Amino acid sequence: MNEKQFKGYIMPLHKTLYAYALAILRDESDAADCLQDAFTKLWENRKRLEEVDNVAAYATVTVRHIALSMVSRTKRPVTAFGDNPPDVADTSPSPAAAIEGKDNLQTVADLLMRLPENQRKVVMMSAVTGLSNSEISSATGLSDDNVRVLLSRGRKRIRQLFSLHTK
Repeated sequence: MNEKQFKGYIMPLHKTLYAYALAILRDESDAADCLQDAFTKLWENRKRLEEVDNVAAYATVTVRHIALSMVSRTKRPVTAFGDNPPDVADTSPSPAAAIEGKDNLQTVADLLMRLPENQRKVVMMSAVTGLSNSEISSATGLSDDNVRVLLSRGRKRIRQLFSLHTK
């Protein structure tokens, strides 16, 4: 790749690459330094760029690697909030709540096995794989109304069984 081709392919990416570096580094001068290093590295490897299918992606990855190495060298955490992270309460569940949730999940999985086959299949397709009623209808050959009824009855039965189990 000669100088003219380099200017034609790489230089138009300047704003995009700068914005990407700035998003990682959160400092304008660091982002400018990163971009300078990236352009130098790309220029030094310009012969290899002729073999690259997507030069923009290659340049973006180069910027990313340089920016992340800059972050690791300064031991500065990568954050979307800069040096002033917001005060956020720890909302993670306690160990006891996590264990209880896991137990409840296992209970629901066991209760699913007690449903009739058609209800179990439809409930699992909805809850586990996240399919919509129309997608379930297409996959199973059931009508949309039948899918809706099976889901409703299956969910209702699981709630009933779960409430009996936890009493």
